[in-house]
Amino acid sequence: GTFRKNDTVWEEGQIIRTLHLLIRYPHLDFIDIGANIGAYTMYVAALGRFVLAVDCFAPNTDRIHQSIQINNIANRIVLVQNALFSRSGEFLHLSANKTNIGGQAIQVSNNETILTHSINNSFTNNPYIVKTITFDELLPIFIQRGIRGALMKIDIEGSESFVVESGGRMFDTLELPFVQMEWFIVRQYADRAKVILDFFFKRNYNPTTCNCIVLNSTQYASWPSDVCWIKKNYTDFC
Repeated sequence: GTFRKNDTVWEEGQIIRTLHLLIRYPHLDFIDIGANIGAYTMYVAALGRFVLAVDCFAPNTDRIHQSIQINNIANRIVLVQNALFSRSGEFLHLSANKTNIGGQAIQVSNNETILTHSINNSFTNNPYIVKTITFDELLPIFIQRGIRGALMKIDIEGSESFVVESGGRMFDTLELPFVQMEWFIVRQYADRAKVILDFFFKRNYNPTTCNCIVLNSTQYASWPSDVCWIKKNYTDFC
């Protein structure tokens, strides 16, 4: 996302667009994957909508939890402190980013998976070691609340493909017409980008800029830093 010193809100333009869409579609709620310190989450909850907020970095979720308590909106937010991945129940390292509190990324290689039996208290108290879940595991949260649809934001530092790779049931069950996705890092990984493209094209989404310009699917490596996937039968989103 973008930030300038004279801005008061991180990604203000994108948040405003999200709020406008939610006002236009009152039956939709919100999924915030890579919630960071909760900018999107808190504004959407203030609008009165339900939010599923996912962030695996404990210092971030601690801040969101404090904001939830201060604003007395615990009934509108479910906060999940796990990394979304293609496999559940694994422990992965996060890379450290001292200059960007939202810049932690899971490190995925054969050498980076921590054996479950080696986990001890020092590991579980380390914010740079995170436990994985699949996106589909979160579906009961919506079913139990009778929620049928949501807008979605995904910003998890190049791991966006793991959301769709593990979330087929979520997309098949819920109405998810609009997905704002950070593309800045994942476009550097051809294999991950292909997973995302195949997933959304199979489900009849168009890739667009967040100003509604349709993108050329063969030139994904040069797409902008953020893209919006819009279901083809929701042309009035633009």
